[in-house]
Amino acid sequence: MKTIILIPPSEGKAEGGHNTPLKAVSGITADLIEAIKDADPKKLYGLKEKALEKAIATNKEVLNSETMPAIERYTGVVYDAIDYQTLKNKSDFDKKVSIVSGLFGLVSPTDLIPNYRLKIDKLKAAKLWIDSNSEQLKDKFVIDLLPQAHRKAVKYENGIEVEFVLKKAGKKMPAGHQGKHIKGRFVRWLIENNITDPKQFKDFEEDGYKWTGEVFLKEV
Repeated sequence: MKTIILIPPSEGKAEGGHNTPLKAVSGITADLIEAIKDADPKKLYGLKEKALEKAIATNKEVLNSETMPAIERYTGVVYDAIDYQTLKNKSDFDKKVSIVSGLFGLVSPTDLIPNYRLKIDKLKAAKLWIDSNSEQLKDKFVIDLLPQAHRKAVKYENGIEVEFVLKKAGKKMPAGHQGKHIKGRFVRWLIENNITDPKQFKDFEEDGYKWTGEVFLKEV
């Protein structure tokens, strides 16, 4: 059974591109682009002034903007920690990793995409994508590193949700933003070591996190 590692996109994205624009899209992406045009920008983006103007302009040109591979487009903490450019086995990463995008559904690291702005909890994007995404995950074993909002866009029969948890003064809490770096490091470790069995998760120990059989736990 093929293993698929699900990761979220990053809100931060590289601008520009070095490949031709998409020009046209079909299906759910096309519907969402139309919905973006009709939406209240302030509610859609949650931004103000220049940041709002930039988001509006970015999406207005989404079909005319130059593209680049998704792994180059996304620039957040998870992606910095993966450090794709230094991976020796990039082809394994490209085959195993899927990014759950609000605008494009399940995206391969090598898929060419433009710069865009759309959170998956806006315009019912997760609900729109769930059937298509889930169909692509049939007969796959899923290692799920998604935030809760993105998990609403997928269903799978075989897999495991991976959480990073902090324990402080006896109380457990999600690692949150601190967990993004370790999540990226974990993805890199999975690829570098060809890990497909959760029983092997116990061999990953970094930054104080240890696998309990249910979550990665760090005592602080």
